Amino acid sequence: MSRENLTALHITNGNADIAAAYADYCHELLGYGANLRTLFDAADAHPDCVLINANAAALHLAFEGREGWQDAKPYLANMNSHLSGLPAQEALFCAAINTWAAQDFSQTLALFAEIAKKWPTDLVAIKWGQYHAFNLGDRAALLTLGALAVSASPDKPYVHGLYAFALEQNHQLRAAEKQALHAVEIAIDDAWAHHAHAHVMESEGRAADGATWLGHCAHIWESKGTFIREHNWWHAALFHLALGEHDKVFEIYDKRLWGEWPEFPQEQIGASSMLWRLELHGLDPGDRWLPVIEQARTRSGDHLFPFHDLHYLFALTRSGNDQDAEQHYQSMQARAEACCENTATAWQKGGLPTAAGILAYARGQTREAVRHLETALPYLEYIGGSHAQRAIFHETYARAKMRTDGKTVALGE
Repeated sequence: MSRENLTALHITNGNADIAAAYADYCHELLGYGANLRTLFDAADAHPDCVLINANAAALHLAFEGREGWQDAKPYLANMNSHLSGLPAQEALFCAAINTWAAQDFSQTLALFAEIAKKWPTDLVAIKWGQYHAFNLGDRAALLTLGALAVSASPDKPYVHGLYAFALEQNHQLRAAEKQALHAVEIAIDDAWAHHAHAHVMESEGRAADGATWLGHCAHIWESKGTFIREHNWWHAALFHLALGEHDKVFEIYDKRLWGEWPEFPQEQIGASSMLWRLELHGLDPGDRWLPVIEQARTRSGDHLFPFHDLHYLFALTRSGNDQDAEQHYQSMQARAEACCENTATAWQKGGLPTAAGILAYARGQTREAVRHLETALPYLEYIGGSHAQRAIFHETYARAKMRTDGKTVALGE
């Protein structure tokens, strides 16, 4: 059964079936549902419907791997074949999708922000805008978009969760907690609000509270999509790690963080991040690195975001073959050298020295690791990821700084 459209607008070349499909898509996107792929059926059935095909392309691009760009092509072609005479709102949305496909992420954010400013009830545009603001480390845009959503649609489900996460990333923790709790009053299944509240507790060092909170929410995620289910469990594992409950962390990893969709970049990132943290805590992941390493090898040429590349590098340093990590680092160097002005800070000042620091640390060259990571730390917010996710780079730096006596050490010792 279709649901009321959370972001109602006229759909060019639409009909009742398309309106129902778009309404379902809005709920699934904003609520991190498990049925987003049904939008592809609607797009395949209606190649002349620009908005449906634009969003189908967006879903593929949001896979965050080169496969997504390939799979988006037919939907981009459908979209671009029917641009003539579109109303301004749809035309801007399509322009944003085209710049996204061209990997001009800054311009994509600017276009989604323009839509949000002119039509703040377009929650899909706001969601995609926040997605890009997050990946670009633009905390101000993340907050502006969230505030617009709440102002224009205060009673809609999932809206306050968008705002809560933006507030937390801007260090407004009390306001973030208030918004997150209000969000679950409106829609108890708001998994992004669960996530935002977990971030508040992580920021405040409330590990016991965080583990309890996510433990109460976890049953809801079973009906959600892979990303939010795994990512919220990743946060739960962080809380248990902070509490010294190592067996619980390994249990979560084995049951919840790896193996459902190994080809998915976000699963690879979450797994790599958790295994590296376990080693930083002196724990042995055993052979859990092996399948992650194999997937990381397939990502060595993607270079979409420095944050992603750094997590692939974590895995490649554990392969037992130093050339795996070295080759990935060299390819990151080439990517950084090719940067335009909009991406230079993220790649050249944030990503590349962090990569050099990770590589040095894995090789036991702790003085070199400290030197490179100190250079990178002021620019880490531009590489993407959240405060909690980027904490791993600070943890690696802190561990390296403790070992700057010249002794060669292995990761996890």
